[in-house]
Amino acid sequence: MLKVSVEDIMSEDIVTIKENATIGQAAHLLLRFRVNGILVVKKNNPRKLVGIVTTTDLLRILDSTLFAHKHRIDKLREVAGFPVNRIARKDILKVQKGVKVSKLIAIIHKRHIHTIPVYDGDKLVGVIGRHDILNVAFG
Repeated sequence: MLKVSVEDIMSEDIVTIKENATIGQAAHLLLRFRVNGILVVKKNNPRKLVGIVTTTDLLRILDSTLFAHKHRIDKLREVAGFPVNRIARKDILKVQKGVKVSKLIAIIHKRHIHTIPVYDGDKLVGVIGRHDILNVAFG
C-alpha cells in the first residue's frame, strides 16, 4: 500500500452537478451512483470545480431541518429546492495523480474528507474517496 499511487485506485467516472442544481438533485445523484460525494462545477463551465457535496453535508442539513422547524416536511421540501452551491464545501483538497495513497490517509482523517478530486496538472482526471483507500488497505 505504501507504493500505491492515487491514479492506481481513483475512479475516472466523475459524478458532477452544476452549481445551480438543487440540493434534492444532489441527493438523488449521491443515491443513484452510490457515492459519498459529488463535485460541484460552474454552471457555464463544467470543467471548473467550485465545491463538493457529500452525504455528510446532506445529513447535516436533514438534521438541522427536521429538528429546528415546526413544519418539518414543508421546510425539508423548501431546502431540497435550494441551489446545491449553498451547501457545497469550497475548501477543496485536490491531489495530483502521482501522489502516494499513504500520504493521503492522515490528511483525509484529520480533515474529515470523503471525496478528493484528482488532477493531472490542471486537468481533472478522476476522484478518490475513503472507500477506495479502505479497499486497497483491507480488501
